[in-house]
Amino acid sequence: MKILISIYHITDTEHPHFFKRAHLDAVRKTAGKKAKIVVTADRKEAASHIADADVLAGFPFTIPPLSGAKKLKWLHSFSAGVDRILTPETKRLPILISNSSGIHATPIAEHLIGFILIFTRRFHRILRNQLRREWKRDETITELRGKTVLVVGLGDIGMETARLARAFGARVIAVSRTGKAKPPFVDELKTGRGLDALLPKADFVAICLPHTKETHHLFDRNKFKKMKRTAVVMNIGRGGIVDEKDLIRALEQKIIGGAALDVTEEEPLPKTSPLWNMENVVITPHHSGLSEKYMDRAIELFRRNLRAYLKGKRLLTLVNKELEY
Repeated sequence: MKILISIYHITDTEHPHFFKRAHLDAVRKTAGKKAKIVVTADRKEAASHIADADVLAGFPFTIPPLSGAKKLKWLHSFSAGVDRILTPETKRLPILISNSSGIHATPIAEHLIGFILIFTRRFHRILRNQLRREWKRDETITELRGKTVLVVGLGDIGMETARLARAFGARVIAVSRTGKAKPPFVDELKTGRGLDALLPKADFVAICLPHTKETHHLFDRNKFKKMKRTAVVMNIGRGGIVDEKDLIRALEQKIIGGAALDVTEEEPLPKTSPLWNMENVVITPHHSGLSEKYMDRAIELFRRNLRAYLKGKRLLTLVNKELEY
């Protein structure tokens, strides 16, 4: 068995996406002595090894073209989202596809709580005052306790976000398409059809969904019009879930109160986008999932999947090609 790992960097320097010798040792321990493991940070080199690779693991932007993958049986992504690798061609290949769903729960949930605190404590305004050297109290400062947080998507990230929001004393409502049992830290839970009924109740809307055909532009003008005029929309899923033109209009027309975006429809966000200059918008460059523990968690999950693969069992994070997550 040949395992090809296509990565950004190979070094022992601390960095969220850096592959270290300790990671290789751990994979070798799981794969066994007979397995051949190739690790490369060169996409061209990765392409030269793809023909006889049985297993390929990498980030969406480091994975080489699969056209020559004659022996490939399993493709694993070190990212949770698979929208960039689940092309029509990839779907047709008779291979297993898995992702790194679950490893981002802690950093992204904390990022979302950070977004909420920025708006309740008005840090986005206060920091602008600091840049202008203005000592000005903001009498509109409020608190998270007692606010209503709507979590759209109760996967690992959504669950942790809901738990943390409840710990702050917020009322938590949520939407889950799977019809799972209501967690104790969620006050009200509905399926996807109940989203419109929950939107008018929310002070903050946390979008924790994958980007699929079903969720593309799910949040459009009609959804924004159902929200409170003070509501803040937060998106850490994928930019395509939100109709960005409708969002800009909703912000300009004060249909909603603000937005916090870690993802946008086009990345990097074009310098010409009106979102950059809006005082009620906070933008982070698609890095909410980063942490110094990122690669450690990613490799541990890959090893758990590898153990299952070697035993002929179902992969822990197997992607449903039809549902696209």
